[in-house]
Amino acid sequence: MGMNHSLTVQVVIALLVLVLLAGGCASQNEGGTRERSAGPRAAATSPLYVEMDLAASEGSVQAIQLYEGDGEARLPVVELGSADALTLEFDLMTEAGRPLSVYFYHADRTWRRDLSPGEYLASFQHDDLLEYQVSTGTQVPYAHYTYRFPNGDIEFLISGNYVVRVTEQGSEEEVLLERAFFITEQSAALEFGTDRVLVGNYGYPSIQPIARFRPPAELAGNVFDYNVCFVRNGRFDLARCSDRPSLANSPLMQFYLEPEVSFEPEEPPYFLDVSDLRASSQIESSDFSTSPFRVELEPDYARFGGSGVGPLLNGQSRISSVVRTGNADTEAEYVLTRFAYVPPEEERVGNEVLVTGSFNGWRYDATNTLTWVAERGRYEGDILLKQGQYEYRYVGRDPRLAQSLSTNMPRAENQYTTLVYFDDASLNTDRLLAVREAVSE
Repeated sequence: MGMNHSLTVQVVIALLVLVLLAGGCASQNEGGTRERSAGPRAAATSPLYVEMDLAASEGSVQAIQLYEGDGEARLPVVELGSADALTLEFDLMTEAGRPLSVYFYHADRTWRRDLSPGEYLASFQHDDLLEYQVSTGTQVPYAHYTYRFPNGDIEFLISGNYVVRVTEQGSEEEVLLERAFFITEQSAALEFGTDRVLVGNYGYPSIQPIARFRPPAELAGNVFDYNVCFVRNGRFDLARCSDRPSLANSPLMQFYLEPEVSFEPEEPPYFLDVSDLRASSQIESSDFSTSPFRVELEPDYARFGGSGVGPLLNGQSRISSVVRTGNADTEAEYVLTRFAYVPPEEERVGNEVLVTGSFNGWRYDATNTLTWVAERGRYEGDILLKQGQYEYRYVGRDPRLAQSLSTNMPRAENQYTTLVYFDDASLNTDRLLAVREAVSE
């Protein structure tokens, strides 16, 4: 591709080792306290992988969604100064709701929270959530919150990465949840495509994303102040980035991932639809005599892999799909859902197998650890879920688990998102110049 800045395989491996040693599971907080990201901004001048630094959600908060407009599967990206808004929804598991507060933080491209509120927010520096709806006729009571922003009280001054935090009213450090979102300028004409490259021993090609754009006229001379990140299927916590432009097609700038760090083949996630609790191809049995209701899912067999038959949810959840309700926000039930994972040959693959998914922000959460049931040759565990549609995966630290999942047919259709950042010295942070999404098969 005419680029003279190729990373060697050895350097890539060394960087991956450093990321693992330094970050561990920095974005997978199991204890509910906020973990710090590894290293200051100066130490991340060429990040291949960028880790978020979000607080784990408090246990009383469920069904968290953050999306653009009214589309639950849309990514949380909005254009600066536009009339568009983001929608934040969640449930507080209590019989009576209460007023809460919401705070906003700007972050650079490495997710270091960097500026004071007066530098990125106009008017108010936080807002209050005073309105909520109490569930009606449900076995498990909850209060549902919906908050849309930007709004008359919250207006953003600059583009970039952001974090929204919901807390107890007036108490910034009593955190209930945090989620990431993006404010983009859409000031650079961005072209996005992919190549297929064969890497290592994978039986299928990896996807190499390629971004080309023309810098805004006022920024055209600052070639090496740009950074481009690529994301697959809405997993911003697993972004892969490049700060090495190719100028072969000047005045266009081109960024891409080296083959060794391109997106390797990935088996589809499992798709779960508990919109309707009656027995189906996914629900083995239902019990409506208990509170909460209980459903037992058909077991997931390692040899068959993820279903890949559901809609492309971009790693998000969809609650509005619930049937036979006038208002899914307040009438959908919370259901104790039993997951079952059957490993190859029904033999144990380590002490730790967890289920993670859009229902918990894809966190590596020890509370979702499954139990090995020897007589049934499977791992089982219960998770309380609101009726809706979800994507999920089985994860663990034992390499045999990863091996058991890596032999299946990769996902046929994936959505890739490209984010173009500019390191603006006058603002002392990274601006987000453009975001573009594309589906690749």
